[in-house]
Amino acid sequence: MLRFLCLLCMGFWLLCGQAAYAENILVEGDNNYPPYEYLEDGVPTGFNVDIIRAVAEASGLNIGINLLPWSEVVENLEKGASDVVLGMYFSPARTELFDFSIPHNIISHSIFVRSGSDIKRLEDLHDKEILVQRSDIMHDYALEHYPNATIVPVPDQGMALKLLASGKHDAALLGKIQNLFRAAEDGIDNLETTGADFAFGKYCFAVRKGNAELLGRLNEGLNLIKKSGKYDEIYEKWFGVYERQSLYAKIIHYAVLVLTPLLIFLALSMLWVGLLRHKVRQKTELLREELRERRRIEQNLQEVQLYLASIINSMPSVIIGVDKACRINQWNLEAEKVYGIKREDVLEKALAEVVPNLTGELERVRNALKTGVKVVDPQVRRYVDKRVRYENITIYPLNEPGVEGAVIRIDDITDRMNFEQMVMQNEKMLSVGGLAAGMAHEINNPLAIILGNVQNITRQTAPGLETNDLIAKECGTSMDVIHSYMEKRGVSRKIESIFEAGVRSAKIVSNMLSFSRKSDKIKGCHSLPELLDMTVDLVSSSYSLKEKYDFKQIEIVREFEAGVPDVWCESNEIQQVFLNLIRNGAEALQAKSYESGGPRMVLRAKHAGELVRVEIEDNGPGMEESVSKRIFEPFYTTKEVGKGTGLGLSVSYFIVTEHHGGTMEVDSMPGEWTRFIIQLPIEETKC
Repeated sequence: MLRFLCLLCMGFWLLCGQAAYAENILVEGDNNYPPYEYLEDGVPTGFNVDIIRAVAEASGLNIGINLLPWSEVVENLEKGASDVVLGMYFSPARTELFDFSIPHNIISHSIFVRSGSDIKRLEDLHDKEILVQRSDIMHDYALEHYPNATIVPVPDQGMALKLLASGKHDAALLGKIQNLFRAAEDGIDNLETTGADFAFGKYCFAVRKGNAELLGRLNEGLNLIKKSGKYDEIYEKWFGVYERQSLYAKIIHYAVLVLTPLLIFLALSMLWVGLLRHKVRQKTELLREELRERRRIEQNLQEVQLYLASIINSMPSVIIGVDKACRINQWNLEAEKVYGIKREDVLEKALAEVVPNLTGELERVRNALKTGVKVVDPQVRRYVDKRVRYENITIYPLNEPGVEGAVIRIDDITDRMNFEQMVMQNEKMLSVGGLAAGMAHEINNPLAIILGNVQNITRQTAPGLETNDLIAKECGTSMDVIHSYMEKRGVSRKIESIFEAGVRSAKIVSNMLSFSRKSDKIKGCHSLPELLDMTVDLVSSSYSLKEKYDFKQIEIVREFEAGVPDVWCESNEIQQVFLNLIRNGAEALQAKSYESGGPRMVLRAKHAGELVRVEIEDNGPGMEESVSKRIFEPFYTTKEVGKGTGLGLSVSYFIVTEHHGGTMEVDSMPGEWTRFIIQLPIEETKC
């Protein structure tokens, strides 16, 4: 009863553990494939089992091992019921279903026959009955190479040996070392191998197709245990003793063959055995060294391939490789991200078909292939989702012997171009701002004299003042006569015009001073969506048909994100910025004819990290790049003479950047739209 309760508790603990560790890796293998993997008293053991445990320990993987008949192992991995197969031979056909690790062993195969069989080589098997393990690599090999033979698949290779030893069937295609080991363990002494070894297969871990992360962990673990010496320790444990015993058995066999007919030459025979032993040792060592070198080269090749793939995929540039016919043969992760197409979907396809906007680069690719000189196409401008994007395109021809093609590198320099333009704009604004301040102060002095004297003239010619009447009487006239003369000659109107012109000039000077020095007005916490709404109401009430357009005919679309935080700003200045942009947009909308729909203005406000982003976009005629680069310069205007001073946007730019520490940008597509982008800091400590 106590034992039953213990077993029940253990089962409950295992079920809880399985739920708690849902990420355990299920590893499966053949339950009867010694010495690689087999059950000993129900416990998984063998070379492959020790290797996977060492790899799991080195890579920090939690694994569970389950050994089943081989056909079930393959089926479980294919349908996703398991994660890893302990040992599977690599073949191109299997890569359609599975991904393979770097090899952890190289295994050869042999023809197993009964002693005295007339089968001596592979060519003798075409009309025979051949035993193979079901779903094993030799099963695939036999079906491919011996269409006229009778292929007899069995559940495991141990059964194949027993059937062959019992006199059934003609031969078996099996792994050499493991089945010599099995025959010795089972006491089967009437079988032998014949012919040269063949199908030196890469023996690897296998995972489900596309499980790149798990495959990388397994490869990493294999490399670690090979470098630490753990792999050699496990290999020596399972194969060292057997390989030495096999060598000695061969020596004894050859010795008996030589000594039996030459007993009378005992001394010579002993010398011959000694020489033969020495040669076999030398040959064995050479073969082992060759095998180690082959493993080292294969491992290095795998590492180099992984390293190069990692370099290409880690680059922030788009990397596209093409052959001499401009078909794609390389496509890195950045290209997948930028164009939204997977690598496997573009390989061997024409570049112009996959990336139509690179059609113009095909001639440059051909020139690079022809001349062997790299070609650079800098600052290529294109539109993506209504935004301007700048790219540097560099084409590198591949000049190595036997390699024909080119590599296209595409670097997105949009941020750099925008930053350079912003720096240039800031420098220009600072210099012009200083000039404007100086000009404003210089103009203010004569302007004050003009306005003062105009006021004095008006006062000194006004009737009703005692001093004016006395001086007029001394001059033999009267103020009424003087006033009548000025009215008839239009002098009064001219003086009034001079005063009005002076007032307008004072306003221009005030605008110039507004972007040459920072505002001293009081700031507070304000909602930008509310300021936008107030500005729209102001513009709607102030525009009329006499100004050649009706603002009410413009569709206003508000796209305000919920919960946009307040910003620390001077509300009148920010409202003036919005007013300038909305008025300019409204005027631009009247200059375009609409085939469908009508004029529309979109107002956006959203939270962007530590900033609030405002966009004012219209579907007007847009502007050329030459205009957008200068749009914030003082005195630069696209309006007719007399309809604009060119200070509205430059003052707005300085209000946002200098007075509020924000940014202001413009983006446009000629003939389609214009978008002004304003970003202001939130300053949460103040709001």
